[in-house]
Amino acid sequence: METSTGIIGYGCAAPDLAVTGETTERTLEVVNRSIMPAFIGRDPLRPLMLMERTRPHLKTQPSALAMVDMALFDILGKAASLLLYQILGGFRNRIRTSITIGILPVQATVAKALEFTGRGFRALKIKGGTVVDDDVERLIKVRQAVGKKIGLRFDANQGYSEADTLSAFGVLFAAHWTVGTLSERWPSV
Repeated sequence: METSTGIIGYGCAAPDLAVTGETTERTLEVVNRSIMPAFIGRDPLRPLMLMERTRPHLKTQPSALAMVDMALFDILGKAASLLLYQILGGFRNRIRTSITIGILPVQATVAKALEFTGRGFRALKIKGGTVVDDDVERLIKVRQAVGKKIGLRFDANQGYSEADTLSAFGVLFAAHWTVGTLSERWPSV
């Protein structure tokens, strides 16, 4: 997104037909035909106002919405000559992030976890959401392999029902397994 003063703001979209219901082509079409024209003449340094006005029209386009949101905050940061974390009031100059392990068989997931922790990663995000029992087994085996000092996150890719989530985490908590973050448990309604 480029302002009339030449500041370029970058945003990123991750459309996925199975997860968000979007395609790359549709996301770009929505941004180029609907959002950008609506922003002409508007103050890009007021991202919250622009997003509040845009959000109701993009209920089925979360990737496009996220991309525009990021681009607006990128513009704001550049205009203020500040890093985004400073604009948002952050006080840390670094944070722990994770590396993602895709949906793999149990032993392959454990092998990847050991590879990544061996390379110095201190947090892992395990993908799942297909078969609850397989996910539970994978998470328990990874925890056993990497120990308790490694942060574990789990992303069910919107593949769980509410009952699946309760079942999986009932078993995990009974096994004294802890998770740092649980994301995309079931599709939003």
